Amino acid sequence: MKTWMTGMVLVVLSGSVWAQAGALTNATLTDRTSFTDPAVAVRELSNGWLAFDMPVIEGTRSPCCWQGNWNSNREVGCSLVTAHQSYGTRQDSPVTGSVITYARLSNDNVNSVRVMGEDCPVDGGGAEVTWIGDTDDSASLDWLNQVARSSQHDAGDSALYATALHASPEATKHLHDLAMDENSGFSEEAVFWLGEVRGISGYKALNELLDELPRGDTRQHINFALAQNDSPGAFDLLVDISRNDADPEQRGNALFWLAEEYPDQAADLLLGSLASEKDNEVLEQAVFAVSQLPGSQGTRILLGLAQDPEQPREIRRQAMFWLANSDDDEALAALEELLTR
Repeated sequence: MKTWMTGMVLVVLSGSVWAQAGALTNATLTDRTSFTDPAVAVRELSNGWLAFDMPVIEGTRSPCCWQGNWNSNREVGCSLVTAHQSYGTRQDSPVTGSVITYARLSNDNVNSVRVMGEDCPVDGGGAEVTWIGDTDDSASLDWLNQVARSSQHDAGDSALYATALHASPEATKHLHDLAMDENSGFSEEAVFWLGEVRGISGYKALNELLDELPRGDTRQHINFALAQNDSPGAFDLLVDISRNDADPEQRGNALFWLAEEYPDQAADLLLGSLASEKDNEVLEQAVFAVSQLPGSQGTRILLGLAQDPEQPREIRRQAMFWLANSDDDEALAALEELLTR
């Protein structure tokens, strides 16, 4: 076991070891790389901070903290002792192959989890940090899963985020199982991360969850997750849900996300749904989805629906309602012209 007090001089003296612990400063760093399982380390250490290196899925951008908002170009680094105004990744964040997971321990309990890029400056605030280095993938994922299921949302959310980033294919299975546990409080977040981060394996898991989850909010959240997924089949599956799912609420929700995330393809899909859908609530959701199309595209379609005598009265009424509630000056002018004829 070796201990360093982080600082400029000691960084130079022990640079090879220090590079493994990322950009942590202002902390007492203890090397316990004999641990391969974070759960074992937590039981032995009981208190203080635990930190370990974790391989991440390809294409991961390095998480860090920012000043002000996402439009700021200033990366200010993170802290182990204070909250941050803006935390996460941006499109211009550097791609990384690994991140560092920090966990604050108190009497064998995990009170906080933070995930930082290796190059993200981290102010330890004088904390005692035990560095365990590389860990066993399965052991780390089991521990993160345990933290997610047993912690309050602060630690649980971050443990779930770390799971989503993990390079191991096992991470997808952990997220799938957590999504199935609707009593965990994290099922919808697990669904989201499957779509947002896990790529093709996440897409396949979401497809499975469509058959496995009962009707309700968690299952509907699959639509949003598919809209965030970059796999080739995600769009087609969302279209299939909007047309064929047995749950009307699921179909209507899918139409909304098609309009939000695929506006160029959505217009024809929404008009097709208005022509074929039999459920009144789904029809209302389709008209609302039209109103979300960008620019004047939605305005033109709504105006056409409102003017079409072949459309059911309720669809025409909904079209006029969303024209009236639009912030688009063109929409209001079109509605005024329609009402004054």
